[in-house]
Amino acid sequence: MEGVNEKLLHLTIEEAERTESSENADNSSVQSSKFVLWLQIFIFTFFILGGQAVGTLLGRVYYEQGGKSRWIATFAQTAGFSILLPFICYPSTKNHNEQELIIHQPSIFVRASVYIFLGLFQVANSMLFTIGVQYLPVSTYSLISGSQLAFTALTSFLLNRQKITAIILNSVVLLSFSSSAVIFQNETGDSGEISQKTLLIGFTATTFGSLGYALQFSLTEVAFQKVFKSGTLKEVMKMSFFIGLFVTITSLTGLFASGNWNDLEKEIGEYRTGKLSYVINLICTAISWQLYAVGSVGLVYKASALFSNVIINLGSSVVPIFAMVFLKDMMSGLKVFSLLLGLWGYASYIYQHYLDDLEAKTSEVKSSDDQDDNL
Repeated sequence: MEGVNEKLLHLTIEEAERTESSENADNSSVQSSKFVLWLQIFIFTFFILGGQAVGTLLGRVYYEQGGKSRWIATFAQTAGFSILLPFICYPSTKNHNEQELIIHQPSIFVRASVYIFLGLFQVANSMLFTIGVQYLPVSTYSLISGSQLAFTALTSFLLNRQKITAIILNSVVLLSFSSSAVIFQNETGDSGEISQKTLLIGFTATTFGSLGYALQFSLTEVAFQKVFKSGTLKEVMKMSFFIGLFVTITSLTGLFASGNWNDLEKEIGEYRTGKLSYVINLICTAISWQLYAVGSVGLVYKASALFSNVIINLGSSVVPIFAMVFLKDMMSGLKVFSLLLGLWGYASYIYQHYLDDLEAKTSEVKSSDDQDDNL
């Protein structure tokens, strides 16, 4: 009898050791997955902040040096889609789960419909933001575009079932005040005298562009959840590529239909810093905004539309600093106040993420303790 009990005890110990080893392996796998996830989020964040800052400044330089065509400026925002071609053509290895998901992928017609639908939003939003950059100083434009986060909170709540807590609501209110306060100031120091009419046009275009982008991002998240379910980064590249292709074709169509292409040679010739500078500006603008597009879509895929817009709005706070350094924009007291309100709003949102992560860890520990008690 004692021998049997000893064998049972030995088997129980071995089973416990195997269970512990399996749990350790699972924990290691989870930690590794979290590291990869946050690494990808960091890369996408860098793409957004870097692309947004460089693209916005180059857009302003384009107009200040003699550029006039809105269609060219809009075209430059998406023409960099071709740099993604090697990534979407490169064959990737697929595991069993990914192969099962690919079998249930939507048809080419459904894919094309989604790309065109989101592309139409992109065309309208790009044009509105182009008008905003043309009529507003960079710092003012960036601060007004902060309203995009408030709009995204609303569309995420309605379309993506985003949880809106008191802290997130506080963040939205602060950012809304931050982006709208500058409308009460006369702009006389950034790029010469700017009339109230010009300021109103720029303010209206940028605000509607922010609303359009908020809706576009929420619809993109819906597309990833309901239509594209492969769960690969290649899907992010494909979406950015085909939307960029559609918007670029639309921009070229608008350029030729409006007759602006007739003035293109004259515009290049009259560009103050020369033809080569004109071409380099457009190429760098295209690459910058394409990196921004990949980063923004990537964060929607890896996190959420609201998280992506938080990073975009963070970029809106960084751009005025670069504008002050490189373009000699003036940072007035009202803009500094708006910037501080914006940073307060970002801090509120980050604090909410901290609370959510803390709650998730507490739930995991409690669940683990309950399982141990059952054993």
